[in-house]
Amino acid sequence: MDIVDNQALERMREFISRYWMWNRVPVGDDTARFVRDMADQWDASIISVPSGAECLTWVVPPKWSVREAYIESPDGERIADFAKNPLYLKSYSAPFSGEVDRDTLREHVLSDPQRPDDLIYDYRAQYQYGERTEWGFSLPHRIVDSLPEGNYRAHIDVAFGEGTLDVLDWYLPGGSSETIFFAAHTCHPAQVNDGIACIAVLIELFLRLAQQPKRRFSYRLLLGPEYFAGAAVLAHATGIENLRYGFFLDMMGNGQRFGYSRSYRGDSLVDRIVSHVLQANTDDFFETDYRKLWGNDELFYDGPDYRIPTIGLGRDRFVHYHTDKDDPEHCDYDQLLESVDILSKMVEIFESDVVVARNYRGPLYLSRYGLYIDPKLDPNGYQHMQEIQIEMDGTRSNFEIAERLGVSHEFVTKFAEQLIAHGLAQIVEDRKLDVSN
Repeated sequence: MDIVDNQALERMREFISRYWMWNRVPVGDDTARFVRDMADQWDASIISVPSGAECLTWVVPPKWSVREAYIESPDGERIADFAKNPLYLKSYSAPFSGEVDRDTLREHVLSDPQRPDDLIYDYRAQYQYGERTEWGFSLPHRIVDSLPEGNYRAHIDVAFGEGTLDVLDWYLPGGSSETIFFAAHTCHPAQVNDGIACIAVLIELFLRLAQQPKRRFSYRLLLGPEYFAGAAVLAHATGIENLRYGFFLDMMGNGQRFGYSRSYRGDSLVDRIVSHVLQANTDDFFETDYRKLWGNDELFYDGPDYRIPTIGLGRDRFVHYHTDKDDPEHCDYDQLLESVDILSKMVEIFESDVVVARNYRGPLYLSRYGLYIDPKLDPNGYQHMQEIQIEMDGTRSNFEIAERLGVSHEFVTKFAEQLIAHGLAQIVEDRKLDVSN
């Protein structure tokens, strides 16, 4: 691995290490500080919407502030402590302080008998509309099973108040205002693959895009709390009419195989590009219907009225999903780097796809121009060169030819560039985005 890759790996490790344990909830001080840190570092904008504001039919929740939360056993031992891990406390729990017996405590504790050693992320209250009245904790089931009889002290010192829902909006303008957006969620405290690792991947992608001297299209990175960010962006951000295609990332380094969920339309240009790149660059991948991979903010972008084809890109099911084991130790950083590379290849098709027309007749005398491929060494490459020449008549783009022939876009593009360099072909059209959504 070269030095650039090593630097990207180190940046992603450092980024995740710094932020993953923060109490990142829809509206909270840690989430706001997280977004501000990123905006300051990358000179990006922030979309801020106050608590109580309507975003489409959704309403921004109140700010949830946690000062202290713990459970003490009858002998005074702390068996749950928010200060050690925010997953011990039910997200958006109501305040409570007092003594309860064992059976009452169990009614307010989430655990999973199938994962007896894990803390389970209790997240549902943060998405509920209205006043939060239930208090609760999370404990490993083996501890719940072994609780002795007696009185337990449960203490939850939290407050609900006014805050802002903050969404990072990093915009990279291109030659066209037509925009491809990428998104991931900033919430999910003490989780790595479920969110923050995807942000690390997208930052690396945008660093690469920012270094390009020219971009054909514009790109937009939208990072905010799951669901609420999608509603806030569509309701309050500018430039929504320019969004053409989107990617929402989840679980990018969990050790499983690549997968994606199709857009609602299912056959849009972005669907075809994702399928093509994964076929050409991975040994094994899978695809699912709309929102059947993990299901995130494509609910909004590719939902009623907006219908912006949005791909859910991630990896397969993860045994540590929504537990305290979704930590840096269970994140495959090489997979994160692989994800950056694969996304870069997808972007490259958007950026470079052109229609090329040959200006010679008949099959090319390949060895005359140093383009010959020995069919004994590479029979597929030799055959594809002949087929590409047939297709390269000025009616199909390089990507359409690659897709039709089942060959990589890079192979077709390289051959086209060699023909152009020899004066044997010319670009007749820069391929625009298909906007017939």
